[in-house]
Amino acid sequence: MKCSDVGLMALRLATGATLAAHGLPKLMGGEGRQAPAWLSRLLGPNYQAAWERSGPQAFSRGLAAMGVPKPELAARASGWAELGGGLALAAGAATPLAGLVVAGNMAVAVRRAHWKAGFYGQGGYEFPMLLGTAALALALTGPGRLSVDRWRR
Repeated sequence: MKCSDVGLMALRLATGATLAAHGLPKLMGGEGRQAPAWLSRLLGPNYQAAWERSGPQAFSRGLAAMGVPKPELAARASGWAELGGGLALAAGAATPLAGLVVAGNMAVAVRRAHWKAGFYGQGGYEFPMLLGTAALALALTGPGRLSVDRWRR
């Protein structure tokens, strides 16, 4: 095992877990809904509030306000790209596909939702750009030896 394999695994785990943590509330959250207690404990006191503010209906309303076509479909697709893509990246499973799906989703998020706020600060595009770039890098380099993709070969 090489240090690069450990580094790729660390990048996959951090990127994938972050994406999944953002995608799950988009799919399962909503007004009056409770995040799983263990997840709120793990992710901190702000997670429950994000869970309640999110959800497919709230997310699709936000996308509609930005002029995104078919906002209900786009909200679900984005949520699944983050949750499913994040879990796949963390495991190193179907890494090229997962990385490209996540990178595409983050590119749309940067352009549609965050660009007007600029690079830095609340609402800026630095965070989705970083997640998308990390996902693209993993898609292009592969997941390393400590991954499901490597195990399946």
